[in-house]
Amino acid sequence: MKLDFQFFVPTRILFGRGRVREAGNYGKGLGKKALVVTGKSSARKSGSLDKLTKSLEENGVEWVLFDGVEPNPLTTTIDRGAVFARENKVDLVIGLGGGSAMDTAKGIAFAAANDGPIVDYMEGRTGEKALPLILIPTTSGTGSEANNIAVMTNPVTMVKKGFRNPSIFAVVSIVDPDLTATMPRKVTASTGIDAFFHAVESILSLRCQPFTEILSLKAIELIYNNIMKACADGKDSDSREAMALASTMAGMALGQSGVCLLHGMEHPLSSYYGASHGEGLAPLAGAFLRFVKPFASERLAKVAKAMGLDVEGLSADEAAQKAVEAVEQMLKELGLPDSISQFGVKEEDIEKLAQHVYKYMGHNLETTPGSPGYEDIKRMYLESL
Repeated sequence: MKLDFQFFVPTRILFGRGRVREAGNYGKGLGKKALVVTGKSSARKSGSLDKLTKSLEENGVEWVLFDGVEPNPLTTTIDRGAVFARENKVDLVIGLGGGSAMDTAKGIAFAAANDGPIVDYMEGRTGEKALPLILIPTTSGTGSEANNIAVMTNPVTMVKKGFRNPSIFAVVSIVDPDLTATMPRKVTASTGIDAFFHAVESILSLRCQPFTEILSLKAIELIYNNIMKACADGKDSDSREAMALASTMAGMALGQSGVCLLHGMEHPLSSYYGASHGEGLAPLAGAFLRFVKPFASERLAKVAKAMGLDVEGLSADEAAQKAVEAVEQMLKELGLPDSISQFGVKEEDIEKLAQHVYKYMGHNLETTPGSPGYEDIKRMYLESL
């Protein structure tokens, strides 16, 4: 076996209950005035925003608030935030919230330090600088705090994809499981499944490498054994802690190895139909896993073992099949959508969706075992309808 890979995560990750109170201590070493980027209301209602800003004030860090983040953030929102950041002369950006808030913070930190709209950089323009970033997740899903990817949607083309740049690694990420305790069951399930598939797709990815495999397998184990408990009891601090850890590990893995076609097929469900990302992944998962199984049975057998399934004495193909069945059963028990028609997709829309994926999601196609083509994409969508 000849190995050839790199692994680079320069972010300092602070993990532990109550560690959000350390934000100001780290912030004062990075800037004098922070732009706090968050959603419209959840951080206020949960008390997370108060905890953060109290820490900033106690450490002499001024702050201004940008709370215009929407689900599936738009490039135009990021550009607006960058203008706001420059007008307020901030020298630090702090993202507080779920993946949308953290990805918007990353985009703003980059756009505020570079000329022109961020969509130009999504399409190939180069830039190598950004304002320093602190990221603080309040959900256990995207793992954005552990990589240099910001997912955003261009409202002109409706293309949702990841913008990747070395400058948008957070300097510090604070993963405080206590901040996830107020997540509703539905959000716990959908964000947790997003993290689960980050880990599974990183294992399946043709760019999988030894470090990311270790991270992904542990994340799969933690999520499979804790997501039901976290959904059943939001106050179960141990399961919340396990989910937070798994999300960060899976986010680190996907940042290095990438995800596959499952994520590529979900993105237009979010951009065209407004599907919540985790919920959009769920009805596509079965068709995707069945497609890749013949080409990645040994990897899916590892997934089965990580899930704790009884695969003793089974062939790789048999173990892989058990993994597929267990994943579909988990999605069913979580009550996640089982059909893309629930988002408004009709059979006559399949061509448009498949064309979108084939045209814009080439990076996801390239990492997917089995080299799926246009007809394969159509068939998977139809199976998921």
